[in-house]
Amino acid sequence: MPKPEDKDFPPPLPPEPEPPPLTREGTSTIDGLLEKLQKSYGFFSDMSRKELAWFLRLCSRRSYEAGDMVFREGEMGDCFYLIVSGEVLISRGTAQLARLREGNCFGEMAVLESVPRSATAVATQKTLVFCVERDILTDVFPSLGFKVAANLAKNLSSKLREADERLRKNEAPPR
Repeated sequence: MPKPEDKDFPPPLPPEPEPPPLTREGTSTIDGLLEKLQKSYGFFSDMSRKELAWFLRLCSRRSYEAGDMVFREGEMGDCFYLIVSGEVLISRGTAQLARLREGNCFGEMAVLESVPRSATAVATQKTLVFCVERDILTDVFPSLGFKVAANLAKNLSSKLREADERLRKNEAPPR
């Protein structure tokens, strides 16, 4: 039995196991990422895990540093963005319209219609987004595109209700 004066006492601890490889999004496994997306983001809640995995494979990932412009008001767009981490400021002219964080979508109108962007989007901190292009939804995987379009419609409807409520609160009382 080793004694305190022995040089190998206490016995050395076994080496710690290597952590599992991380995905780009910082989750231990792809299953963990899929679970997080389905639980945390209403946008993905009605997609099966298989559909969600396909969706992620089709999306490009983009990262931005604080101050980086995602897009400028008046530019043509063909994709929308889903914030995985970070924050994006949406503005029109000098007016700040919204600060969006993890789980929020922005730029959706570019997927639904071919019109210039109605606002500017700038990252306010290190930000990771999924970029969802119109062609992927319409040409590559139309059945998934339908589910994404339905979720976009829900998100846009919610944004319209919020804008309507803000307008109502700012209305002058009737005389």
